[in-house]
Amino acid sequence: MIYKFKQSAELRLNTSYVIIQGLYWMLVCCTISLGSAYLTNRGYSTVGIGALFAVAYLLAAVLQQTISVATDNSTNFNVVDVLFVLGAIMVVDLIASIGTSTKGFATGFTFLIGVMVATIMQPFLNALNFHIEKYGVKMNYGVARAGGSFFFFLMSLIAGNLMKAISEKAAPVLGLIVSLLFIATIIWIYFELKKFGKLTKEFDPLDTIQSNDSFSVDSIKSFIEKYKMFFIFLIGLVGFYFGHVFINNFLYQLTLNVGGDEGDNGGLLALQAIVELPAMIFFAQLKDRFGAKFLLALSAVFYFVKMLATVLATSVGMLYFSMIFQAFAFAVFIPASVHFVDEIMPKKDAVKGQAFITIAMTVGNLLSSLIGGLLIRVVGVSASMWFSTVITLLGTVVAIWALMNIKENS
Repeated sequence: MIYKFKQSAELRLNTSYVIIQGLYWMLVCCTISLGSAYLTNRGYSTVGIGALFAVAYLLAAVLQQTISVATDNSTNFNVVDVLFVLGAIMVVDLIASIGTSTKGFATGFTFLIGVMVATIMQPFLNALNFHIEKYGVKMNYGVARAGGSFFFFLMSLIAGNLMKAISEKAAPVLGLIVSLLFIATIIWIYFELKKFGKLTKEFDPLDTIQSNDSFSVDSIKSFIEKYKMFFIFLIGLVGFYFGHVFINNFLYQLTLNVGGDEGDNGGLLALQAIVELPAMIFFAQLKDRFGAKFLLALSAVFYFVKMLATVLATSVGMLYFSMIFQAFAFAVFIPASVHFVDEIMPKKDAVKGQAFITIAMTVGNLLSSLIGGLLIRVVGVSASMWFSTVITLLGTVVAIWALMNIKENS
């Protein structure tokens, strides 16, 4: 096995990509998923937490596109270089966050930067898979992404319990260790790819249309008129994604509401991650049998079922039960949404369609972060959860109705 690893560049690159995915999702756990518990223990209100999440997501959405354009137009750097720089920024930010104390500007600012950078990283990390394939290396993205969920599972348990036993600073400390390993792995990938020589054309990390008129007012109007039902589906997507983000951003508050603590918060995050694995690993078989459109509708239903089970939970045990429905919600939604766009649109429109799905998810993120944090502060956790449940139900109904009226290659 060791001999094969030394001889096979393909095995080494696939292994390094599994590791980099794992490290990234461990970083997400420390900077984003445990963020609510971290800030609450620092004295932040849910309004402040929601606002920080919203600003971070908004800045990330803008910077992702800006960095993508710069990378696509440059012959001096590529997606590997971008990930190295983002990793370095994360290291500096987490070192600074460890030195902060209590509620203050520095705590909020370093948290915002951490969430923003981790969010920016994701599409570039996914694109790294295709960038490596440009060198003629056969990659297995599904296994790597499933590995990411498994590593997230491990970090959730470790970080959650350390935050409970020692300090909320366990999250940034662990995040710093992971960030350093992330940079080391990126360097490893860089030297592995260097052995293949330089590509003549660099890969666009977000694989998006970069022409000046691709998102002009006229082209958007024309696109909406051509795919009316698709845009109605996007309205529904914002609705059912609202509840998903509400649970993720304020899971610590939901845990406290039923008598849990930081350890339970970590355990709930871990369970969500581990139940995602089967759908991720076997998604190709599920798609071949049921089709992406059906799976997308199924994921919307399970987003609502998960939200309903969460709002009805009166104990930590019941809250754990509600997390099981993540298996057919987020785990199915992400890959299904990509394949769905390919099924209903010709190639020239599919990239723009996928961009609009990303925009709808960003809108759901922003609204849920701001409204969710404000509602918890004003009316409490339970009432906020019921509000989110209603929004999720409405979004699910609208999304499924639109999906039923969308024809393939319309």
